[in-house]
This record gives sequence, C-alpha cells and structure tokens, in this order.
Amino acid sequence: MPTEFSGGPENSEFAELIDLSVPAEAEAIGAVVDTISETLTRLQVPEQKQLEIALATQEALANAIVHGCGNDSSKQVRCRMKSDPQGRIMIIVTDPGPGFSSDSLRDPRKNENLHSDHGRGVYLICELMDEVQFEHRGNEIRMWKY
Repeated sequence: MPTEFSGGPENSEFAELIDLSVPAEAEAIGAVVDTISETLTRLQVPEQKQLEIALATQEALANAIVHGCGNDSSKQVRCRMKSDPQGRIMIIVTDPGPGFSSDSLRDPRKNENLHSDHGRGVYLICELMDEVQFEHRGNEIRMWKY
C-alpha cells in the first residue's frame, strides 16, 4: 500500500512552514489540522488538495496518537509541514513509539477485512497523497502532495 519514494523532495529546497509538538490526545488533532489548513489557504493551494492533505494529516495524527503513543497524553506527537518553490507540500508526522512494518498492514478492500472497525487509515493516506514513505522503523510518516 505505501507508495515508494521516487526520490528527491526531502533533499530539495523545502522550507519549514509548521513545526508543532502536541500531547498525544485526540483533542489535539483538530488544532493541528486547522493550522495546516490555514497555512495551505495562505499558500493558495487549491481547495481539493487542501481537503486531501487535511484528511491524510488527520489520519496520520490519529495513528500516531493511538498506535505510536498508546493514547498516553504524557507523550508528544510532532507534525511538520514543508513546501518547495514548485508548490509541493510535505507533511511529516512522528511519534515516539516502536514503529511498525508497513508489510504487516492488511488490505482493507479484501473480503475478510471489509467489516473491520479499523485498519483503513494508512490505505486512505496512500490514496489521498501523491507519495507516502515510512521512516525510522515506521514511527514517522512522510506524505507529499504535488
């Protein structure tokens, strides 16, 4: 499911726009997504792309809080947003958890997973974003929108 990184965006001229660390609690997600959305509006990113980035970021933050931090509000989740002169947007979400192997993810489209009440977040992120890469044992996700 994850998209293979095709090379270069992280090493190009990306400028840091947002760097937030928040407690690992669900209530923090909205404020982070709102900050990203406001910045995307200022950058004049088309509304459809804004919505896709916001939803992917919301999913990544929820995964970091639930799976990476075990809903432990004493832990922190970091979210960064960068852009480059070509208008590419990169969102990076990092948690202090042990990570995971993206190979262990089940395909939510398969019959045996259709009625599961979880397991669609990473699939959704990969569908919404142009590139997705897991780093640092899987406790960091990098998502690109072009």
